Amino acid sequence: MPKNIHGVVEDLRGKPIVGAHVFIKDLKTNVVRTQTTDPSGVYQIFALPPTIDYEVYAEYKGKRSESRTISGFVNRRDNLLNFQLDVAVMDSGGVDENRGPEFNTYDRVRLHASLELPSGVPAPIPTVLLLHGFGEDRAVWEGLKKQLLERGWAVVALDLRGHGDSKTKDGVPIEASPSWRTDPHEFPQDLSPALDFIKAQARLNNRKIVVIGSDVGANLALIASGRFPEVRTVVAINPKFSESLPLAGSSQDFTPRSALILTADASEGQQFKGLVKQPVDIQQRSISGGTAAWISNPSVADTIFQWLQKTF
Repeated sequence: MPKNIHGVVEDLRGKPIVGAHVFIKDLKTNVVRTQTTDPSGVYQIFALPPTIDYEVYAEYKGKRSESRTISGFVNRRDNLLNFQLDVAVMDSGGVDENRGPEFNTYDRVRLHASLELPSGVPAPIPTVLLLHGFGEDRAVWEGLKKQLLERGWAVVALDLRGHGDSKTKDGVPIEASPSWRTDPHEFPQDLSPALDFIKAQARLNNRKIVVIGSDVGANLALIASGRFPEVRTVVAINPKFSESLPLAGSSQDFTPRSALILTADASEGQQFKGLVKQPVDIQQRSISGGTAAWISNPSVADTIFQWLQKTF
């Protein structure tokens, strides 16, 4: 009789953890299977060989649970193993149909986003994460979002901390500070939970994600391209070289790859040239203004879709 293993991964408050990894190790062959928890914190694996001993544990953001063993001598088809991890997660990864996705950062900022799916596209659906500029919110992407949906992309548009609807930390109101533009402990903390949310959605392609950002969002896109292997390629609109490195933490932590960089300042673009691993394309556009001004330019939109066709 084959074995099934399932359960829930929670934080110490009993809240489900989205995107936790559960490892199931076959102690005879040392083969390890990995499951990722869904928006309810649930993992499950079916039809395992019944006479094998299995070691099971959970991990999330560097925290690991105790290992638990299921014996091959126990003739039980259904095996329930729940785990608790000491991490700061509250109500993580939920999707309210009226409000859109909400999830928490590791430092307890409550992030809000929108998720829209194209019609008639089978899973796994290619997905774009949109990151706005400083002083903006996710609404600035409306024009580009519509084009992405029409071309078959799922779109997650995030309100960065201190912007839009993402203005509470531990329930206390917060406002974005210009100093955050170069603080590795602020905006970069928003990347991981946003990507974890995408990876936890069953219909989305969680192995290849595109990030498109503008201004500080462009700096974050470049950081994400080097930090997260699931990020396939990025588009950085008007990034600032002098801010990107300190925002990443150091030059050693800034290792972007596969990036289209669109800049109003050719000399700014050249500073990135030696740091971005191929493929890379740096183009200059004489455009002033914020995100909306850039994406409303037909040549910018055309260049973005040509890049995605080439690199995704």
